[in-house]
Amino acid sequence: MTTQQPSRRASSATLEVIALLAAAVLVAGFMAMRYGGLWGETDTNAFATAIRAMLAEFRLIPQEYAYGNGYGYPALATFLGRLTGLSVVQLQIFGGTLLAAWVVIPAWLAYRELTGSTRGATLATVIILVQAEFLFPILRGSHEKFTRGLMFLCLYLLVRSILVRQQPSRFAGFLLAFYLAVYALITFNNLMAISFIVALGLALLLSLVVWQLVGRRSDASAATRRRLLYAIGISLLLAFIFTFYAYPPARNGLRIVESIWDRLALLFLDVKETATNPYQAVTAGWTSLPVYLIVSIANWLLLVLSFVLWSAQTFSWWRNRAWPNEPRAILLWSLYGAFGFLGAVSIAVDVSGALSSNLQHRIFPSFAMIAAPLVAAWFVRRQALWQMTRPLAYGALAVGIALLGVVAVAKATNEPSLSNKWNYYSPAEFTALDWTRTANPNAATWTSFDERLRAAIGICCAWEAEGAQLDSFAPDPGTRTFLISDVIRARGQRLHLSLPIQGDSLRVYDDGAAEIYRLRPRTPFQR
Repeated sequence: MTTQQPSRRASSATLEVIALLAAAVLVAGFMAMRYGGLWGETDTNAFATAIRAMLAEFRLIPQEYAYGNGYGYPALATFLGRLTGLSVVQLQIFGGTLLAAWVVIPAWLAYRELTGSTRGATLATVIILVQAEFLFPILRGSHEKFTRGLMFLCLYLLVRSILVRQQPSRFAGFLLAFYLAVYALITFNNLMAISFIVALGLALLLSLVVWQLVGRRSDASAATRRRLLYAIGISLLLAFIFTFYAYPPARNGLRIVESIWDRLALLFLDVKETATNPYQAVTAGWTSLPVYLIVSIANWLLLVLSFVLWSAQTFSWWRNRAWPNEPRAILLWSLYGAFGFLGAVSIAVDVSGALSSNLQHRIFPSFAMIAAPLVAAWFVRRQALWQMTRPLAYGALAVGIALLGVVAVAKATNEPSLSNKWNYYSPAEFTALDWTRTANPNAATWTSFDERLRAAIGICCAWEAEGAQLDSFAPDPGTRTFLISDVIRARGQRLHLSLPIQGDSLRVYDDGAAEIYRLRPRTPFQR
């Protein structure tokens, strides 16, 4: 009987992981097919350019264009393209999206170690998969699906190396795997890797402070702190070598920042260089504030619930003057405090306008990765108190997760009925732009109110790299050719923006769903 129980638990865990993988594939497939593959996005375009340059020059650092924070994703995509025969478009639009499902495996493994149970791992993985701010970046054709997956893998290997420290051979294996995973993480994005390593450092500092306040010595906690100290030191050394010696483009992001304080924030908070209002997207990015709150409800629930649980846990330890002996409990509590601190500092930086506006897309997913197992572990511990109402509680949880998943996918895919940020384009727009670049190769053509079409064209065709002149946002004074489509008209009405053409403009192309207009000449020198 005792031998059958572990077997049943292992079988159940395997089925749970398969179900999670299937759910992730369905979400990724929906993202890939929602617009029939006709969509574009800035980061996906940037990496398509980097992949094409690497394919053309057969170098990790192409002269034409190299991604500034690491060669990992372009190199992997180049390898997959050569291996499968897929084009850059297919890799970025379909392959890059479907590969997001791989995150489930390292996430489940990491959560199993952090929560101490397979059920907690499954629930934590479900929680992170209904976070729109986590889904959005991993569903794009960018490095982030692998960056997040490698973060999970590093956490798994770190905890395992702590737990098996009494077994030298296994400890050495997990230790080597951890540093290999850290270096892989650095090659995909050195700034996000350094931010992750700094969070480990803050977790170590937090555990040291609380240990001193509690005043109780614990062999497990001391071993955990020593392991964290070694991991942080060697990982920072690897990041330093990569940034300043192994990959020269990684230094460019630091050189353009003038202040030493800005440089530190750029490294430790994983932010960009431009300063805008990050919270303008609440009103500008969605049809209304209630819509934004609904599609973001999973984020707010996780934030509030995890903070309440972490605060209650901290207060309980402080009141009882007790420090847990279990290493995973120490690590999870410390990591939550560390990522929470980085998030709070990032909010202050965003509000001040000093650096950037990417809190929601950078810091929050990292925070959510740690908040999910904290909440899941609490639910698992509470099961014993729900003997009478367990079926009802499980049913309510399943319905709630399903609803949160639907709204999270709607937000992550920028559903046009809810979002003002449209990513898709119509075949008619593509055909019209192809006609005008051929008929007027030396004239710039305005494409849209934002980068939507330019990003899409960059992914599929790279016309601008071949010399085509495309304009967007506010038209350049020298731009006299304009694309006006049904999508652009609908977008203008949604955003309350006027079309940038005059009433007497000449319509030189019309296929029913897209038109090309030329401004009338006002001087003998205009055409």
